[in-house]
Amino acid sequence: MPKSHRVARFWAGLLACSLLAAGGCKTSDDATAAATQMSATAKALSDYYAGLDVILEDTVQIQQLNSQLYAKPFSADNKKQLETTETELQTRIALATDFCSLAEDFAKLTGSTAPADVAASAGKLESEVESLSSVQASSTEQTAMKTALQLLVTAVQERKEREAARAMDDFAKGLSALFDKEAPVWASRQQVYADLAGALAGDLVDQGATDNSGLLKVALDPFGLTVAAPTGDLKSQLAQVAKQEIATKKDALNDCYSKATDAMSKSLAEMSKRIDLVAQDKPMSFRVPPLTLANVEAWATKLSSN
Repeated sequence: MPKSHRVARFWAGLLACSLLAAGGCKTSDDATAAATQMSATAKALSDYYAGLDVILEDTVQIQQLNSQLYAKPFSADNKKQLETTETELQTRIALATDFCSLAEDFAKLTGSTAPADVAASAGKLESEVESLSSVQASSTEQTAMKTALQLLVTAVQERKEREAARAMDDFAKGLSALFDKEAPVWASRQQVYADLAGALAGDLVDQGATDNSGLLKVALDPFGLTVAAPTGDLKSQLAQVAKQEIATKKDALNDCYSKATDAMSKSLAEMSKRIDLVAQDKPMSFRVPPLTLANVEAWATKLSSN
């Protein structure tokens, strides 16, 4: 099963089980809607991290090309730092996957072993929350997230469904806060990638290693004309146009990433508010996922298709 589907399954199962149990018939429609909306939000979050993973992989390849073609340094420390960041992304994927297992255990509250199963899953998640410190999470944030898990275990053991739903609400708030806390770390990785890619592309243009004739297609295609290999002054002029295009598109890459990050942050915050309403047995008026998810999906889809 694709990891994005596992994440989506986690949210749908978690919210449908916990919030339905907490709110009863009065909030069942809201709980179902919240589960569906959070499923879409979780898929976008999974795609966001997958996009970052692509950026890291491309950064390593560009660094290796720079080293091989131009003898630019790609130190062991730099490579290790990228590998560490890759590991941190995988930790977040594992966190979401194991949270899916917790949701499945939580769905079996009527079973005699349910409390023990939830306790085991929550214990594993606590360890993963602890490992997040190597990126940006402060000890205070980690403690808050672990406390929410501990409260969940206690509530489930005592069959207090509403308290369990509130603990899930607290953990959802923690995830949203964690995303915002780590945003500068991921932004720095995007900036490094864009700078390296732009510099390498510029070097290749300078060496005449690129075919810049494609820049003429916009004028020739409407008339069915074929682009020929440019020579002389035209070749030099196109090289300069190509370098201008690199600079423009590098800025566009960074801007698109910033918009996707902002959209993901707003989506998580919005869903946290909606879950909070349901957990407090208050009506939730929204019946569609946050509209800001479209920016996240557009960015992630473009990266995955490159």
